[in-house]
Amino acid sequence: MRSPHTGVTDEVDLLTSQKHIEQLSEEVLDLYRQVNLLYRLGDVFNAGLERHQICQLLIKESCKVLRARAGRVVLDDGFAVGRRVESPDSVLSVAVETLQGHIGEITLYDKRRGFFTAADEKLIRAVARQAGVALENSRRIAGLIEQNRALERLNAELNQIAQMKSDFVSNVSHELRTPLASIKGFAATIIDDHQMPPEVVREFVGIINDESDKLVVIINDLLDVSKMLSGHLNYQLAPRPLERVVEEVVTLLRIQAEAKGLGLSFERVDRAVVDMDPTRISQVFTNLIGNAIKFTDEGRVTVRQWVAGGEAHVAVSDTGIGIRTDLLPHVFDRFYRVENVVHTKEGTGLGLALVRGIVDYHRGGVDVESEEGRGSVFTVHLPLAGSPAPEVG
Repeated sequence: MRSPHTGVTDEVDLLTSQKHIEQLSEEVLDLYRQVNLLYRLGDVFNAGLERHQICQLLIKESCKVLRARAGRVVLDDGFAVGRRVESPDSVLSVAVETLQGHIGEITLYDKRRGFFTAADEKLIRAVARQAGVALENSRRIAGLIEQNRALERLNAELNQIAQMKSDFVSNVSHELRTPLASIKGFAATIIDDHQMPPEVVREFVGIINDESDKLVVIINDLLDVSKMLSGHLNYQLAPRPLERVVEEVVTLLRIQAEAKGLGLSFERVDRAVVDMDPTRISQVFTNLIGNAIKFTDEGRVTVRQWVAGGEAHVAVSDTGIGIRTDLLPHVFDRFYRVENVVHTKEGTGLGLALVRGIVDYHRGGVDVESEEGRGSVFTVHLPLAGSPAPEVG
């Protein structure tokens, strides 16, 4: 005979079995989610993501599989993604590591059902390890990309320098050939023509002398730039009146300006004593004022000196052909000749490079403002004698 309690026991056993099956099903489903997460992240992390994308993905998927309310990743360099929860009911923190060691940490907050378990920690540790490898790969890829960009920039600069040097050699060859050809031609004419009138001989000798001066200027520029690049350009610094040097250069070049029908004037607003080598500073203003005369066909060249902000300032202004805006950043580069583009004039393209190098040595600066067709203003700034040296860095 069946006991009256048998039916109740069977029902209880059935309910227990169903709950057990449901629990097993839930555990199997969680295990499936976990395995699926590991495989899916393994594929995604290999897609070359950036580090913020990797961290966001790590938080999103970890929160989803563990049913956490929020998560946050903080890397050792201070980079952080996600949000922190104040006064959480449960917290799980796991290190993010690579083969080289610890690089950060992921923290999950408030599991929606129950508390974080050892199995949860084991899963997130495995996921975090995948993310760590992905972050390390991302860092290396970013480094390689930056190195490649740096190499491309360096290669472009080297190509530009090589082209500039090639143009420079061509320019110098032309500049040397022209006066040499004149010297040889006029000298040969004098030698061959025994009946040449004295006044013609004198004229030809004058031309030879002028062409020789051009050669001296070219060769001196070459030697000075070579010395400057090697650090062997000598300077004898001492406190001296700047206006004295500027006035001497203006006086020297006034004949050259008048020969072109140009006015050349010097306006001294303030006296200034600077620590300088007068020979080198004379080179600076000879280049600047000489260029102003060379590139001005009508009008005038004005030189103005004043003091402001603990510095002496000398501006050389002209009403010449000017310089295009896009060329201004290059005018002080070695081997660069603006005149190749805007005008056909003699010169090696080294003068302004010398100007920049000499002024830099004197702890000063030089800048240029220009408008094509309306003229240019080159301004030299030199610290007054006794001014403290500027802080480096």
